[in-house]
Amino acid sequence: VLYGAVDQTRWAEGFPACGGQKQSPIDIQRQNVRHNPDLLEPVLTGYAAQKGNFVMNNNGYTVLINLPPSMVITRGLPGQYTAIQMHLHWGGMQMESSGAEHTLDGIRYIAELHLVHYNSDKYSSFQEAKDKPDGLAVLAFFFVNGHFENTYYRDFINNLAKVKYAGQSMNISSLDLRSMLPENLNHFFRYQGSLTVPPCYESVLWTVFDTPITLSHNQIKKLETTLMNNNTMWDYYRMVQPLNDRVVESSFVPRLRKGSMYRKPAQARWDFHSVFGIQNLQVTKSKEKKIELVWCHIKRLLCKT
Repeated sequence: VLYGAVDQTRWAEGFPACGGQKQSPIDIQRQNVRHNPDLLEPVLTGYAAQKGNFVMNNNGYTVLINLPPSMVITRGLPGQYTAIQMHLHWGGMQMESSGAEHTLDGIRYIAELHLVHYNSDKYSSFQEAKDKPDGLAVLAFFFVNGHFENTYYRDFINNLAKVKYAGQSMNISSLDLRSMLPENLNHFFRYQGSLTVPPCYESVLWTVFDTPITLSHNQIKKLETTLMNNNTMWDYYRMVQPLNDRVVESSFVPRLRKGSMYRKPAQARWDFHSVFGIQNLQVTKSKEKKIELVWCHIKRLLCKT
């Protein structure tokens, strides 16, 4: 699997489903989602701290942890779904580069966690379920940069060095997956999509949570720079795919922090208007013109000092 933008456009040549109409990831536009008050918060059974033998593996594209069948989503989805594995997608190739797969209002987060499950009410295994329209469910969580270490990710981040090279694996004796997730699982987006790697089967019911997970800057740096295949494993994420005729539902009504309804980006103003005294620069101007006007104004300020 090659992740370059050009390489991704050729996936469908070897895997026809990658050219389908219900592909993932997508850009979730909050002003276009349909609020569905009947969507229930997923109930995660068996995700609390437990002892066991959990295999952590560098497969050359990501770091993956096999999850036990005791981890089950028992409510909130059309049936019972059993966990199979968790993995991450991240960026890091360029300074401040982000590598989440889904985007929110065109913004790409630093990284994204996927918890993969199969429909155990209808199918006996992941292998049987993976290409069925109702076969899989993935819970997706965004990561953001924070000031303090996330202690629930300390062991996970430190263990990356033990699976540094593609093909390496190790056993983890304990796992507290529920503590690694946000406390609030009430706010999420839901849509029908696909696997984000070939063979891209359109078999996934996606649940993308609005509340992100916070990691410290040092934790994110380790995530982005520790793992290797032939080179450092950077930017292993798929570009967003067309929504086509699908509808994205939400369990909540997206709002801004101050409680007002979400507004389209074109109606917003740059935060540094008041700082630089630029009062008439609207977002509707072209990006090039905005940069030119701001830069000219900054130069005038510097010349005065």
